[in-house]
Amino acid sequence: MDRSIPGGDLIGRWSLSFADIDFVNSKPALTRLGLAAQLKFFASLGFFAIDPGSIPTDGLSYLAEQLGVEAGEIAGYDFSSRTARRHCAEILIHLGYHRMKRVDRAQLTEWIAGELCPGGQSINAMLEHVFLWCRDRRIYGPSRKELERVVRSQRQDYLDTWLTGTSDRLSSDAVALLEASLADPDSSTGFNRMKGDAGQATLDNILDVTEKLAFIQRLDLPHDLLTATGKPWVDQIVRRVAGEKASEMRRHAPARQLGLYAIYLMSREAQLTDAMIDLLIETVHKIGTRSKRKVVGDIAKDIERVYGKERLLARRQTG
Repeated sequence: MDRSIPGGDLIGRWSLSFADIDFVNSKPALTRLGLAAQLKFFASLGFFAIDPGSIPTDGLSYLAEQLGVEAGEIAGYDFSSRTARRHCAEILIHLGYHRMKRVDRAQLTEWIAGELCPGGQSINAMLEHVFLWCRDRRIYGPSRKELERVVRSQRQDYLDTWLTGTSDRLSSDAVALLEASLADPDSSTGFNRMKGDAGQATLDNILDVTEKLAFIQRLDLPHDLLTATGKPWVDQIVRRVAGEKASEMRRHAPARQLGLYAIYLMSREAQLTDAMIDLLIETVHKIGTRSKRKVVGDIAKDIERVYGKERLLARRQTG
């Protein structure tokens, strides 16, 4: 964890107000720094610290300076003690927080689904935003584990809906082609072959990439779906499909299977196009190199046919 704080955030987030100081000074001296640390940590991030190591070093030093104590006194504060738990409850009252109600939970769930899930962020990144959402509304939510379950559930629902929507956009011809590709993965446009590298610049490899691109274009895939959601989702699906075998893909539900494969191929099309360009550039380069060699070879042969070339060359050098 990066335990340093930018200067502006340090003053803005970790300064104790007069009310804060009165609140902290109402407690025994040995617990004041720990209480102040929990107060400003929660006010900044929306959840409580679990140990002294969670408190940013700069913030702790700044709090100690404001309270006129040594930063090392934090070592005497037990973050898991009954006193610390009571302090957390008192902090919520001091900051004007209320426990999450049913209506709050419904609004949070809707916000996660509509605002966070399309971005494709990680679970931890989404949780940070959830805590800040609660903080800005003075809501003290349930435990981190429970909020994580909510995030995971909404994230999975979003993915399932996206994959099903992708499958629904496929034509009957595209569905038949995709199913055939998965059923015969080693065919020229089979699942395994579609994941293969382009290889060296040979005629066979150029024809192979051309066939793959033609196959994808025949599917007429809904590329607008890639711009409607975050790139992290696409990257995640590409990595997942690339790591699965055809038999594993076939074990997915039909809509999920087709959605995964279609999104993978939409991304794969750009990769294959780039590969084709590289193959053509390499081929042109090889042709140019071979042409130069042929010209040089022809000149050398002409020189060999010149009568008395040794004498002419010697005369040229002495002249």
